[in-house]
Amino acid sequence: MGTSHRAAKVADRIKVVIAQTLETKVKDPRLGFITITDVRITGDLQQASIFYTVLGDDESKIRTANALE
Repeated sequence: MGTSHRAAKVADRIKVVIAQTLETKVKDPRLGFITITDVRITGDLQQASIFYTVLGDDESKIRTANALE
């Protein structure tokens, strides 16, 4: 149980750090209005999956996805 609680705390922190970094430090014009919606991390804290949404049309979503790769 402690591992999953720790993983949840780490995932929440990753979500905040990524959102702040995208907002304040990344100045890529290809990035649209992006929101980090979820971070899922493995129990051993080795891998994380980051989920996001982009406000805009399909073209801006594609540009944002390409910029994030």
